[in-house]
Order: sequence, then structure tokens, then C-alpha cells
Amino acid sequence: MACLFGYIGKPEPGLLDRMADRLSHRCKAGWERTSARWGEDRFVEIGHGRAGWNRGRQIAELNDPRAIFGYAGVIFNAEALSVSDSRGKGATAEPLLAGLTASPETGLTALEGAFTAALAHDGDLFLVRDHAGVKALYWIRHKDRLLFASEIKALFADPSVPRRMRIGALPEYLTFSFIPGERTMFEEIFELQPGTLLHWRNGKVETRRHFRFEELEPDEGSAPPAADLVRRVASDLSDSVRECCRASDRPPGIFLSGGIDSSAVLAHAALQHPGVPLKTFSVHFGPEYANENDFVRMMVDRYRTDHTWLDIRPKRFIRRMREIIWRLDDPIGDPITVPNYLMAEAASEVTDVILNGEGGDPCFGGPKNIPMMLASLYGPLPDEPPDAWLERTYLLTYRKCFTDLRRILAPDVWRDSGGEEALTAILTPFFRRNPPRRFINKLMAINIRLKGANLILVKVEKMTSANGVLALPPLFSKRIIETSMMCPPELKLMGNVEKGVLKRAVRDILPGPIVDRPKSGMMVPVRFWLQGEMKRYARRMLSKRRLRRMGFFNTDYVRKLLKYDRHEIHGARHGLKLWMLLTFMHWYEQMVEDR
Repeated sequence: MACLFGYIGKPEPGLLDRMADRLSHRCKAGWERTSARWGEDRFVEIGHGRAGWNRGRQIAELNDPRAIFGYAGVIFNAEALSVSDSRGKGATAEPLLAGLTASPETGLTALEGAFTAALAHDGDLFLVRDHAGVKALYWIRHKDRLLFASEIKALFADPSVPRRMRIGALPEYLTFSFIPGERTMFEEIFELQPGTLLHWRNGKVETRRHFRFEELEPDEGSAPPAADLVRRVASDLSDSVRECCRASDRPPGIFLSGGIDSSAVLAHAALQHPGVPLKTFSVHFGPEYANENDFVRMMVDRYRTDHTWLDIRPKRFIRRMREIIWRLDDPIGDPITVPNYLMAEAASEVTDVILNGEGGDPCFGGPKNIPMMLASLYGPLPDEPPDAWLERTYLLTYRKCFTDLRRILAPDVWRDSGGEEALTAILTPFFRRNPPRRFINKLMAINIRLKGANLILVKVEKMTSANGVLALPPLFSKRIIETSMMCPPELKLMGNVEKGVLKRAVRDILPGPIVDRPKSGMMVPVRFWLQGEMKRYARRMLSKRRLRRMGFFNTDYVRKLLKYDRHEIHGARHGLKLWMLLTFMHWYEQMVEDR
């Protein structure tokens, strides 16, 4: 479960061991390896780091002497390819053998679950990532090898792999709070995208996206009746929760936020474990800050869970920030990463599989859709350039640093990054692509393929895997994505009611106040922390000396952020912007400077 890593090409003694060492935080129960050679220079080694929950082998030499296989995560449909193990709990390597060697690409793209997998066959290498992108995989083609790993840091086990930061990634990070698409913060290093197959043959790499859910969009007026789609969403969610629950011999734990998504997952899990007090976990930040505790308590009381409340304050994590960012691997500027890590740490003491509510927003029309719909209706503002105005509007909805980039970045960095055109170019293909035709579905495709696979799922995967826990999102399964795309837009966004079809599908199993409440989101109080308990810490981390050494930022602008200057900082949100800078500083010093 914990990780997958390896390489194909010229053999190097000790390389796989060094990769494993850099992923030791994921290998709680050790790791295993396999290898194959086809001639003098065609050599492959695959390693799999194990966590406590997976009992069977997930790496194997296949019956075909030309092939070896390994995967990380959980595969749900192994029985459709061959036979399952004696318990029927997910898959071991052996059940997958028959289909993979007969037709590698067909077999790999037929797998369903939350996983990344590697298949070496007759001198070729295939890599695949699950349909939604629950598990992450990175790769680089360097010299005479292709290296791959669940985390970027393992690729640097080959000392010849360069640590060159891609300058265009910095404004991407500051705009989105993550790096969208296949490119990463590093030159030459790529993230395999969801529902995508990579094929290495004779030193050449090809990638093919095989999960094209956009093509399921029905023609206007041809969608099934609304009542049928509501029933289908309810059935799909129940089936997805059931599959996730089978990943372990023990009942799963649940990350519970008080919103409709995680509450729906808990309700279905509880219905499948009658009489069992499921372990649930939530966070708050003290009584002085807004919280979701009342809504969490409704679910805890209704389904009689064994609940853990985590009161998270800076003193609980500030000395561990460097370690947490190291395990985050690729910088993600969302402050919720720290609560994710601490919840996973607490959960690891009592369970090995955690279910969460990730997926409800991108799949069913959550936040950002209403302002984007209004923008599409009214068009660009009178003084706005007509080119790429829709893309700029989307970037503004993130409410991060997009409007500050010219002032926060050094002039040469902004120029060399490609500026605003490089950022809007990321989104233009999504708005122009047909299918999907309907605007809400275009937004859904962006949010699933970029925000889902490069932020939402990755941050949870990194923070939970670092603690030996498998996190599974039933609302982000292949079947849920497909069904949601088949729902007409007016069923997902019903007037100003977001996630309408999902709310109708779970109304009978949730308290009314949770179903009917508007989306609020978990607001981590960084603006208060950085003016109080974290003030000295932020000033030390963002000192002029540190900033000038890197040469990326306008030090005067950062100083105004630290002073919470509300007259010169556009759009406020000082705390979030400072948090993103702090995350980047820790990431850069460890991952680029190797300090």
C-alpha cells in the first residue's frame, strides 16, 4: 500500500535501496523487490514499500518469465481479471497475472481502485494511475533510465538527477496553491495523471489518457429521468463505500468534517457495519474560532461513533512543520495539510484504513461554479481584455496570489515564467474541448482532473501514507465520476443550490440541517496564528537573508505581508499568502537546496 518505486534501463547496484531509504516513512512494515533482465542494458527493478494493513504480496515475478509486476494501493476488481484471495479483501499480486501478460495495456487500464501500478513486460515498462488519481506517481526520463516513485524525493536517489526548479512552477503554485497538470516544481520530472497509462519502449516515453469521462455527457434532453439518476447516485455511493470497506479486515475510520460529503460516507459505512461503533475523527482550532462541531456531533450521536476530537494549535505542530512539508513532497499551500497529517497520525493508532468525503465538490458542482456561471453569462468586464478572460476569472476564484504575482515575485522571475499567458494557457484546452459541451461539465472536468488529482487527493494521500494509513474517497470513485457526468448540469447545480443531486440522494440518511446547510469549508485560522503564536516563526522563516538567498521574491512586499499592511496588499488574505510562502520556503530548502 505505502509506495511504489523503481527504474528501467542501465542497472545500478544499490539504487533501489537508496530509493527505499528516501521513502522509509511509508515503509512501516519493510519493503520487497523484484527485478528482470532482457539482454545487456535492458534491466528493471521494482520496489514496493509495505504498510501494516496489506497482508498479501503486492509485487511479483509473473508466470511469464518476461514479466514482473507491482502496485501500491488497493485494486477492487481483481476477481474480474482472475481469482481473488481467500478472504476476498482487495487484491494480491497473484490474481492479476493472467490478464496482464496476455495484453498489458488492456489489462492495466481495466484495473479499478485506488492505486498506481508498474508492469515490466518483454523489455517494456508500463505505468498506470487510478481513474481519479487517489494515489500519486512521479517519473523522470534521465540519461539511459526511466525512474518512477510515489514521491519525487525518491527520484533523487540517482545522484545524477538534477534538482532544477522549473521557474514557471512558482507562479502556478502561488495562484493555485498546487502545481496543476503533469508538470511538477522540477524541470524534467512529471506526475503521471489520473486515468493515464505510460509506456516506455526502447528509451521513448508515450502517455495515453484512457479514462475520458467527458465523453459520457449526454446530449441535451437525452439524460435519464432525474429520479433514476438520484437513485443511481445513492446506489453508486453505497457500492463505493462497500468496496472501500473491503480494503481491510477491520472496520474503517472516517474523517468527519460536518459537511454533507463526509457525513454521507459515514452514514453508508455505518449502515454496512450495524452495531459497530466506527472510529471517527475531526479537528477544531479552539472555542475562540468558528467550527463545525455542532454538525459533527449530529453525526456522532446519530450513528453512535467512537469519536476523537483534535484541538489543533500551533504549539502542536510548529516544531514539526519542516518534517510535515518534507513528507508532503511537492509543495501544497493549503493550510489543511497540517490537520490532515495530525488526523492521520491519530487515526494510525486505531485503524489502518480511513474513508473521507473528498470528491463531492468537484464531482457534483461545489464552490466556484456559481461565480463562474455568472461570469459566463455576463461576459468580460468593459475594461477587460477579451482574450482569455474566462481563464482569468477561473484563476481569480482561487483567491490566492494571482492578483499579487507582479508584486510578490522578482521582475525577472515573473518575466521568465511566461507571466499571465502561461497561467491561462493551462486552462484554455479545458474550455475549448468538446466534449463536454455544457459549461458546468467543463468546470467539472477542470476540477476533477486538476484540482482533484493534483491537490485534493494528493494532499490527503501524502499525509496519510506518511502515517501508514490508507485513505480512500468513496465520492471520488470511477463510478461516481461517470454517473455525475451523466447527470445534466441543472441536476448538479439546481439554481443556487450546489450538489443538488447528491443532496437528494442522501437526504434519508442524514440530518436535515447537514443536507440543507450551505458549503462553508474548514477555515484554518492562519490569519490569527500568524499575528500571534506564529508571528516570530514567520518572521524568522521569511527573513530578508533567506529571501535574498533564493532571489525569487520582492522582499519589501513580503515585509508588508508580515506587517499585515492592509493598505498596500491587494485583496487581504495575508495569512494564507504567508502560509503559502512558509510552505514554499521549507520545501525549497529541503528539496532543491538539499539542506
